[in-house]
Amino acid sequence: MTKTKNFKVDNLWLQRTPTIITAKLNPLQPILPGINLRLPAFDEWASYALYSLLDPENPTAPVYTTPTKLLERLGFARVISSALAGYETFPSDNYQMLEETLHRLYSVEIERFDYWRVRKPGQKRIRKQPVHYRGRFLTSYRLIYPEGVTPADFLPDEEREDINITKGLLPDSRPIWRAKDGPRPEGIEYQIDPELVRGLSKEDPHIGITRMPFKIFELRKTFGRNPTATRVLVWVMRQAANTMTRDIDGLIKELNLDTNHMKYMRNRVVNAFGLLKRERVVEAYLINYEDSAGRGEITFTKSKDWYLTDPEEGLPDLPEGTEDNES
Repeated sequence: MTKTKNFKVDNLWLQRTPTIITAKLNPLQPILPGINLRLPAFDEWASYALYSLLDPENPTAPVYTTPTKLLERLGFARVISSALAGYETFPSDNYQMLEETLHRLYSVEIERFDYWRVRKPGQKRIRKQPVHYRGRFLTSYRLIYPEGVTPADFLPDEEREDINITKGLLPDSRPIWRAKDGPRPEGIEYQIDPELVRGLSKEDPHIGITRMPFKIFELRKTFGRNPTATRVLVWVMRQAANTMTRDIDGLIKELNLDTNHMKYMRNRVVNAFGLLKRERVVEAYLINYEDSAGRGEITFTKSKDWYLTDPEEGLPDLPEGTEDNES
Protein backbone atom coordinates (compact mmCIF):
# COMPACT_ATOMS: atom_id res chain seq x y z
CA MET A 1 0.00 0.00 0.00
CA THR A 2 1.44 3.37 -1.01
CA LYS A 3 1.99 6.26 1.32
CA THR A 4 -0.72 8.26 -0.44
CA LYS A 5 -3.30 5.84 0.94
CA ASN A 6 -2.50 6.22 4.62
CA PHE A 7 -1.51 8.76 7.23
CA LYS A 8 0.33 8.70 10.56
CA VAL A 9 -1.06 9.01 14.08
CA ASP A 10 1.21 9.41 17.09
CA ASN A 11 1.22 6.41 19.43
CA LEU A 12 1.21 8.72 22.44
CA TRP A 13 -2.33 9.76 21.50
CA LEU A 14 -3.44 6.27 20.48
CA GLN A 15 -2.26 4.76 23.75
CA ARG A 16 -4.33 7.25 25.72
CA THR A 17 -7.61 7.29 23.81
CA PRO A 18 -9.06 4.27 25.68
CA THR A 19 -8.65 6.18 28.96
CA ILE A 20 -10.15 9.48 27.78
CA ILE A 21 -12.97 8.37 25.46
CA THR A 22 -16.24 7.34 27.08
CA ALA A 23 -19.07 5.17 25.81
CA LYS A 24 -21.61 7.84 26.69
CA LEU A 25 -22.81 10.10 23.88
CA ASN A 26 -23.03 13.21 26.06
CA PRO A 27 -20.15 12.93 28.51
CA LEU A 28 -19.38 16.57 29.39
CA GLN A 29 -19.90 16.05 33.09
CA PRO A 30 -19.61 18.68 35.83
CA ILE A 31 -16.04 19.15 36.99
CA LEU A 32 -15.71 17.53 40.40
CA PRO A 33 -12.59 16.98 42.51
CA GLY A 34 -10.89 13.72 41.64
CA ILE A 35 -13.08 13.00 38.60
CA ASN A 36 -11.50 13.08 35.15
CA LEU A 37 -13.49 14.49 32.25
CA ARG A 38 -14.11 11.93 29.49
CA LEU A 39 -14.56 12.81 25.82
CA PRO A 40 -17.34 11.43 23.60
CA ALA A 41 -16.71 8.79 20.95
CA PHE A 42 -16.90 11.21 18.00
CA ASP A 43 -13.96 13.19 19.39
CA GLU A 44 -11.70 10.20 18.76
CA TRP A 45 -12.74 10.01 15.10
CA ALA A 46 -12.32 13.77 14.71
CA SER A 47 -8.81 13.59 16.16
CA TYR A 48 -7.83 11.07 13.48
CA ALA A 49 -9.22 13.38 10.80
CA LEU A 50 -7.13 16.24 12.22
CA TYR A 51 -4.02 14.03 12.13
CA SER A 52 -4.78 13.10 8.53
CA LEU A 53 -4.52 16.74 7.42
CA LEU A 54 -1.08 17.35 8.94
CA ASP A 55 1.88 18.08 6.71
CA PRO A 56 3.93 14.85 7.10
CA GLU A 57 7.13 16.84 6.56
CA ASN A 58 6.21 19.47 9.15
CA PRO A 59 3.55 18.09 11.53
CA THR A 60 3.83 21.00 13.99
CA ALA A 61 2.88 23.56 11.32
CA PRO A 62 -0.57 25.22 11.53
CA VAL A 63 -3.19 23.51 9.37
CA TYR A 64 -5.77 25.53 7.45
CA THR A 65 -8.99 23.76 6.55
CA THR A 66 -12.75 24.19 6.60
CA PRO A 67 -15.50 22.42 8.55
CA THR A 68 -16.87 21.20 5.21
CA LYS A 69 -13.56 19.51 4.34
CA LEU A 70 -13.43 17.87 7.76
CA LEU A 71 -16.97 16.52 7.37
CA GLU A 72 -16.00 15.19 3.95
CA ARG A 73 -12.94 13.49 5.41
CA LEU A 74 -15.05 11.95 8.17
CA GLY A 75 -17.41 10.43 5.63
CA PHE A 76 -20.59 12.35 6.40
CA ALA A 77 -23.34 12.26 3.79
CA ARG A 78 -24.52 15.39 2.02
CA VAL A 79 -28.21 16.27 1.66
CA ILE A 80 -30.15 18.37 -0.81
CA SER A 81 -30.84 21.85 0.61
CA SER A 82 -33.94 23.71 -0.54
CA ALA A 83 -32.55 26.85 1.11
CA LEU A 84 -29.54 26.63 -1.21
CA ALA A 85 -31.56 26.17 -4.41
CA GLY A 86 -31.11 22.42 -4.49
CA TYR A 87 -27.35 22.32 -3.85
CA GLU A 88 -25.93 19.51 -1.76
CA THR A 89 -24.63 20.39 1.67
CA PHE A 90 -24.18 18.87 5.11
CA PRO A 91 -26.97 19.15 7.70
CA SER A 92 -26.50 21.94 10.23
CA ASP A 93 -26.36 19.46 13.13
CA ASN A 94 -23.27 17.86 11.50
CA TYR A 95 -21.53 21.23 11.54
CA GLN A 96 -22.63 21.81 15.13
CA MET A 97 -21.34 18.42 16.29
CA LEU A 98 -17.97 19.06 14.62
CA GLU A 99 -17.72 22.55 16.12
CA GLU A 100 -18.41 21.21 19.61
CA THR A 101 -15.77 18.52 19.16
CA LEU A 102 -13.13 21.01 18.02
CA HIS A 103 -13.90 23.20 21.02
CA ARG A 104 -13.47 20.26 23.41
CA LEU A 105 -10.20 19.13 21.82
CA TYR A 106 -8.95 22.70 22.21
CA SER A 107 -10.20 23.19 25.77
CA VAL A 108 -10.17 19.93 27.74
CA GLU A 109 -6.86 19.35 29.51
CA ILE A 110 -5.59 15.78 29.65
CA GLU A 111 -3.05 14.52 32.16
CA ARG A 112 -1.67 10.98 32.13
CA PHE A 113 1.36 9.23 33.61
CA ASP A 114 2.39 5.86 32.15
CA TYR A 115 5.37 3.57 31.56
CA TRP A 116 6.18 2.92 27.89
CA ARG A 117 9.09 2.01 25.68
CA VAL A 118 10.83 5.22 24.72
CA ARG A 119 14.23 6.41 23.61
CA LYS A 120 15.14 9.71 25.21
CA PRO A 121 17.64 12.22 23.78
CA GLY A 122 21.22 11.03 24.03
CA GLN A 123 20.26 7.42 24.75
CA LYS A 124 21.00 4.54 22.40
CA ARG A 125 18.75 2.00 24.10
CA ILE A 126 14.98 1.89 24.02
CA ARG A 127 13.86 1.46 27.62
CA LYS A 128 10.60 1.25 29.47
CA GLN A 129 10.48 4.63 31.17
CA PRO A 130 7.93 6.96 32.77
CA VAL A 131 6.10 9.21 30.30
CA HIS A 132 4.12 12.16 31.66
CA TYR A 133 1.78 14.20 29.50
CA ARG A 134 -0.27 17.19 30.47
CA GLY A 135 -1.89 19.35 27.83
CA ARG A 136 -4.66 19.73 25.29
CA PHE A 137 -4.96 17.91 22.00
CA LEU A 138 -5.10 21.23 20.13
CA THR A 139 -2.68 23.90 21.28
CA SER A 140 -4.20 26.48 18.95
CA TYR A 141 -7.55 26.85 17.23
CA ARG A 142 -8.98 29.96 15.60
CA LEU A 143 -11.43 31.12 12.98
CA ILE A 144 -9.98 32.41 9.70
CA TYR A 145 -11.61 35.38 7.96
CA PRO A 146 -11.30 36.55 4.34
CA GLU A 147 -8.20 38.46 3.37
CA GLY A 148 -8.31 42.08 4.50
CA VAL A 149 -10.68 41.40 7.41
CA THR A 150 -9.31 41.97 10.92
CA PRO A 151 -9.13 38.61 12.75
CA ALA A 152 -11.53 38.37 15.68
CA ASP A 153 -8.56 37.76 18.03
CA PHE A 154 -7.46 41.37 17.47
CA LEU A 155 -10.87 43.08 17.70
CA PRO A 156 -11.90 45.01 20.82
CA ASP A 157 -14.12 43.09 23.22
CA GLU A 158 -17.26 45.00 22.24
CA GLU A 159 -16.85 43.80 18.62
CA ARG A 160 -16.28 40.11 19.31
CA GLU A 161 -17.75 37.23 21.31
CA ASP A 162 -16.35 34.07 22.88
CA ILE A 163 -18.17 31.12 21.26
CA ASN A 164 -16.33 28.32 23.08
CA ILE A 165 -19.00 25.81 24.16
CA THR A 166 -16.92 24.76 27.17
CA LYS A 167 -17.11 28.27 28.65
CA GLY A 168 -18.72 27.93 32.06
CA LEU A 169 -18.14 24.16 32.10
CA LEU A 170 -14.37 24.19 32.41
CA PRO A 171 -12.64 26.42 34.96
CA ASP A 172 -9.82 27.34 32.56
CA SER A 173 -11.66 27.33 29.23
CA ARG A 174 -9.76 29.32 26.62
CA PRO A 175 -11.69 31.79 24.44
CA ILE A 176 -12.51 31.20 20.79
CA TRP A 177 -13.28 34.59 19.35
CA ARG A 178 -15.82 35.34 16.60
CA ALA A 179 -16.60 38.77 15.20
CA LYS A 180 -20.10 40.00 16.04
CA ASP A 181 -20.49 41.75 12.68
CA GLY A 182 -18.93 41.59 9.24
CA PRO A 183 -18.19 38.62 6.95
CA ARG A 184 -18.44 35.07 8.18
CA PRO A 185 -15.28 33.03 8.80
CA GLU A 186 -14.13 31.12 5.74
CA GLY A 187 -12.20 28.41 7.54
CA ILE A 188 -10.33 27.34 10.65
CA GLU A 189 -6.69 26.95 11.62
CA TYR A 190 -5.37 24.50 14.20
CA GLN A 191 -2.20 22.96 15.61
CA ILE A 192 -1.90 19.64 17.42
CA ASP A 193 0.17 19.67 20.61
CA PRO A 194 3.85 19.19 19.64
CA GLU A 195 4.08 16.44 22.28
CA LEU A 196 1.48 14.48 20.28
CA VAL A 197 3.39 14.61 16.98
CA ARG A 198 6.89 13.68 18.16
CA GLY A 199 6.41 10.24 16.64
CA LEU A 200 5.75 11.87 13.27
CA SER A 201 8.74 14.21 13.47
CA LYS A 202 10.88 11.47 15.11
CA GLU A 203 12.01 13.98 17.69
CA ASP A 204 13.04 12.22 20.91
CA PRO A 205 11.49 11.31 23.24
CA HIS A 206 8.69 9.57 21.39
CA ILE A 207 7.00 6.18 21.23
CA GLY A 208 6.50 5.95 17.49
CA ILE A 209 3.54 6.13 15.14
CA THR A 210 0.79 3.98 13.68
CA ARG A 211 -0.22 4.14 10.04
CA MET A 212 -3.92 4.46 9.39
CA PRO A 213 -5.57 4.04 5.99
CA PHE A 214 -7.71 6.94 4.82
CA LYS A 215 -10.47 4.42 4.24
CA ILE A 216 -10.88 4.09 7.99
CA PHE A 217 -13.21 7.08 7.76
CA GLU A 218 -15.54 5.01 5.58
CA LEU A 219 -16.19 2.94 8.72
CA ARG A 220 -17.12 5.88 10.95
CA LYS A 221 -20.83 5.54 10.23
CA THR A 222 -20.73 1.86 11.29
CA PHE A 223 -18.32 2.15 14.23
CA GLY A 224 -18.71 5.78 15.30
CA ARG A 225 -21.42 5.21 17.91
CA ASN A 226 -19.79 2.05 19.22
CA PRO A 227 -16.64 2.96 21.20
CA THR A 228 -15.96 -0.71 21.99
CA ALA A 229 -15.95 -1.66 18.31
CA THR A 230 -13.84 1.41 17.50
CA ARG A 231 -11.23 0.41 20.09
CA VAL A 232 -11.09 -3.12 18.72
CA LEU A 233 -10.84 -1.77 15.16
CA VAL A 234 -7.89 0.50 15.99
CA TRP A 235 -6.21 -2.21 18.08
CA VAL A 236 -6.46 -4.79 15.28
CA MET A 237 -5.16 -2.27 12.75
CA ARG A 238 -2.11 -1.55 14.93
CA GLN A 239 -0.98 -5.16 15.26
CA ALA A 240 2.20 -5.98 13.38
CA ALA A 241 1.30 -9.66 13.09
CA ASN A 242 -1.06 -10.56 10.28
CA THR A 243 -2.51 -13.50 12.24
CA MET A 244 -2.57 -13.67 16.01
CA THR A 245 -4.36 -15.16 19.01
CA ARG A 246 -5.36 -13.09 22.02
CA ASP A 247 -7.01 -13.82 25.35
CA ILE A 248 -10.34 -11.98 25.35
CA ASP A 249 -10.17 -10.90 29.00
CA GLY A 250 -6.64 -9.60 28.48
CA LEU A 251 -7.81 -7.56 25.51
CA ILE A 252 -10.69 -6.10 27.54
CA LYS A 253 -8.23 -4.88 30.17
CA GLU A 254 -5.79 -3.51 27.59
CA LEU A 255 -8.57 -1.52 25.90
CA ASN A 256 -9.70 -0.09 29.26
CA LEU A 257 -13.19 -1.54 28.88
CA ASP A 258 -15.57 -2.14 31.78
CA THR A 259 -14.00 -4.96 33.78
CA ASN A 260 -16.90 -4.87 36.27
CA HIS A 261 -19.15 -6.49 33.66
CA MET A 262 -16.83 -8.97 31.99
CA LYS A 263 -19.44 -11.30 30.49
CA TYR A 264 -21.15 -8.35 28.79
CA MET A 265 -17.85 -6.95 27.53
CA ARG A 266 -16.78 -10.34 26.14
CA ASN A 267 -19.93 -10.34 24.03
CA ARG A 268 -19.22 -6.76 22.93
CA VAL A 269 -15.70 -7.63 21.86
CA VAL A 270 -16.85 -10.73 19.94
CA ASN A 271 -19.58 -8.67 18.24
CA ALA A 272 -16.92 -6.10 17.29
CA PHE A 273 -14.96 -8.81 15.48
CA GLY A 274 -18.16 -9.68 13.64
CA LEU A 275 -18.31 -6.08 12.40
CA LEU A 276 -14.64 -6.22 11.41
CA LYS A 277 -15.24 -9.31 9.31
CA ARG A 278 -18.34 -7.82 7.71
CA GLU A 279 -16.33 -4.70 6.78
CA ARG A 280 -13.42 -6.92 5.59
CA VAL A 281 -10.92 -5.55 8.06
CA VAL A 282 -10.28 -9.14 9.10
CA GLU A 283 -10.54 -12.07 6.74
CA ALA A 284 -11.59 -14.52 9.43
CA TYR A 285 -11.75 -15.01 13.18
CA LEU A 286 -12.32 -17.96 15.49
CA ILE A 287 -13.40 -17.99 19.14
CA ASN A 288 -12.13 -20.78 21.38
CA TYR A 289 -14.47 -20.63 24.37
CA GLU A 290 -13.40 -22.01 27.74
CA ASP A 291 -16.75 -21.78 29.54
CA SER A 292 -20.33 -20.54 29.25
CA ALA A 293 -19.37 -17.10 30.59
CA GLY A 294 -17.54 -16.38 27.35
CA ARG A 295 -13.97 -16.69 28.58
CA GLY A 296 -11.52 -17.84 25.96
CA GLU A 297 -9.25 -16.79 23.13
CA ILE A 298 -9.84 -15.18 19.77
CA THR A 299 -7.71 -15.89 16.71
CA PHE A 300 -7.98 -13.59 13.71
CA THR A 301 -6.34 -12.89 10.36
CA LYS A 302 -6.19 -9.35 9.08
CA SER A 303 -7.16 -8.44 5.56
CA LYS A 304 -4.14 -7.60 3.40
CA ASP A 305 -5.57 -4.12 2.78
CA TRP A 306 -5.45 -3.42 6.51
CA TYR A 307 -2.02 -4.87 7.13
CA LEU A 308 -0.22 -1.51 7.42
CA THR A 309 1.86 -1.61 10.58
CA ASP A 310 5.57 -1.14 10.07
CA PRO A 311 7.39 -2.57 13.12
CA GLU A 312 10.37 -0.32 12.41
CA GLU A 313 8.29 2.81 12.93
CA GLY A 314 6.36 1.96 16.08
CA LEU A 315 7.55 1.25 19.60
CA PRO A 316 4.89 -1.09 21.02
CA ASP A 317 4.47 -1.58 24.75
CA LEU A 318 6.53 -4.14 26.59
CA PRO A 319 4.88 -6.41 29.16
CA GLU A 320 6.07 -5.99 32.73
CA GLY A 321 9.37 -7.76 33.29
CA THR A 322 10.43 -7.75 29.66
CA GLU A 323 14.10 -6.91 29.19
CA ASP A 324 15.09 -3.75 27.30
CA ASN A 325 16.10 -4.31 23.68
CA GLU A 326 18.92 -2.72 21.78
CA SER A 327 17.72 -0.04 19.39
